Amino acid sequence: MLRRTGMFLGSLFYILNRKRRKVAEKNCEIIGVDDIKAVAKSSFKHSFATYIEGFYSHRIDKKFIDSIEIVNPENQPPKDSEAYFFVSGHIGCWELIPIIAPMVADRTGAIIARRIKNKSVDDFLMKQRTSDKVIYLHHRNIAEKIPDMLEAKIPVGALLDHSATVRDSIFVPMFGMNTTFIKGIPMIAVRRDVPVLPSFLIRTEKSFRLIFYPMLYPDKTLKPKDRIYDLALRINKIYEEVIRQYPDQWYLIHKRFKKVMDENGNLNEDFYA
Repeated sequence: MLRRTGMFLGSLFYILNRKRRKVAEKNCEIIGVDDIKAVAKSSFKHSFATYIEGFYSHRIDKKFIDSIEIVNPENQPPKDSEAYFFVSGHIGCWELIPIIAPMVADRTGAIIARRIKNKSVDDFLMKQRTSDKVIYLHHRNIAEKIPDMLEAKIPVGALLDHSATVRDSIFVPMFGMNTTFIKGIPMIAVRRDVPVLPSFLIRTEKSFRLIFYPMLYPDKTLKPKDRIYDLALRINKIYEEVIRQYPDQWYLIHKRFKKVMDENGNLNEDFYA
């Protein structure tokens, strides 16, 4: 029922919001889909389904977990392994994966999320996103908290596929566009030699599909700065692969490429104009 409600609202928003519709269609061009209008409209439906499905997070139980199709479970680290960074994206069910992934792994995890300006909304989302296995962290002023989590062998998760400020980013190719990549996670991963586990929760017709990719380890043969860039690039390549498979489940209404750097180092911020 929640999914149907969200998809109905998404269809309505697609009709009413011309600006975001144009953003979604522009993103469709970048990622190379054939039927741009159909994929853009479907993305609105999936995005709003994700918003609404978040209300179900505290009802997730073992029966729900057992109904999920797990792809490549051998890529998931064992419960008693060293800590790692868990990386997903705004694709499929990004509001549910921070709840589901720790339950599947049977270990406590932490999730980094952006603080919402409206405190009431932020408090509500914090309540929805936390559980007995999930610790919620705001993205600002967490430099001391992340090492503490890693020392305690608590995986730290983040969604790194969105645009970010130049101050917080390095520029890394994605779909042929040299665009911002939030640098915090790859920097800490390189400094502490911590691997990154890319995982995604995709919506299927009646349930969900949890996909585990192989662990990404910092390449010690490279210089530290190059190591950071290399790790971010490998993460982006996995994003590209998943988005190409499920383009309409990516958050196409977001201006992902609003900061693009050309070969001469010039910054273009008018891509969606």
